[in-house]
Amino acid sequence: MDLSSFTDLMTCILGVLVLIILLTGIDASQITVLVATPKEMQSDDKAPVFFECRKNQLFHISVDELKKACDEKTEELREKTAGNETEFLKVAAQTLLEVGGHKLDYTYALMGKYVLLPIPEAEGYEFTSQAAETPDKWYGSRLAAIDPETQFICFLVRPDSYRIFQRARNLAWIKNLNVACELQDEKNPIMIGPGGERMFMQ
Repeated sequence: MDLSSFTDLMTCILGVLVLIILLTGIDASQITVLVATPKEMQSDDKAPVFFECRKNQLFHISVDELKKACDEKTEELREKTAGNETEFLKVAAQTLLEVGGHKLDYTYALMGKYVLLPIPEAEGYEFTSQAAETPDKWYGSRLAAIDPETQFICFLVRPDSYRIFQRARNLAWIKNLNVACELQDEKNPIMIGPGGERMFMQ
């Protein structure tokens, strides 16, 4: 029996499969974008305190300040639209707030999820010496206000800010604070709210 046609067919099929595997491997190795995912407000019975590491600087993301800014904007828009729900929703869809070096999407905030975009020209806090970061300094005072029994720190780290992240994390560890971190792409938004993945402390 002549099986040459069958072996030619099998050779072609195997060649196509090898080509698909090679292309898939090449595409996977070139993926550089990290997709931001929503984060839980609670983890292991402790509440996170968020710090973004960007431009080798620290930015504090206070959920309480975000909520306060949204509540104030809601009252302002309700007065502006005289209680008209249709007009309120129309104006809300076009509203962006600026809080602590970030632009906050007001529409998502109304649903309980905070979507933050970095403001490129915003200036954060930078320090070079851990020993000099006393409780009266910007970062030191925020560490001093954290209760290690009920809170932990979550660092959201941009690609250009590993050094400030390492210094800030080391100082938090010295203060016996639990730490979690999540890598972020250069420009993708930070999303904080219900329904996200769990964050595990280091």
